[in-house]
Amino acid sequence: MTAPGPRIDLDAPAARDAARRLHAVGDAMARERGLSGARIEQGGARRPWGGDELGRAFAKEYADGAALLLRLWGDAAHRTAALAVDVATAVDRVQGVDQQSEARLRTAERTVSV
Repeated sequence: MTAPGPRIDLDAPAARDAARRLHAVGDAMARERGLSGARIEQGGARRPWGGDELGRAFAKEYADGAALLLRLWGDAAHRTAALAVDVATAVDRVQGVDQQSEARLRTAERTVSV
C-alpha cells in the first residue's frame, strides 16, 4: 500500500482576503513612497548643508543614499503588490485543478457504475 502524498488544505476565501490585503499594503507603500519620496528629494534640492567642500561631499552622499532608498522603497512596493497577484493566481489555479479533478472523478464514477 502506498502512503498518501502531500495534502494541500487551502482556505480559498482567507487566501483571497490575504491577497487583497497584501495588495493594499503594496499600494499604501507606493503612495507613501510618492509622498515621502518627494520630501526626501526636495530636502536634497534645498541643500541645507551648504555649498562648501564638506557640504558638497555630504550632498553627494545624501543624493546617492536617497536615490538608493527611493529605488528600493519603490521596488518593495511593486513586489508586494505583485506577490498579492501571485497569491490570487495560485488560489485560482489550485481551485481549477480541484474542479478538473472532481469532474474527471465524476466521469470515472459514472463510467464504472454503468
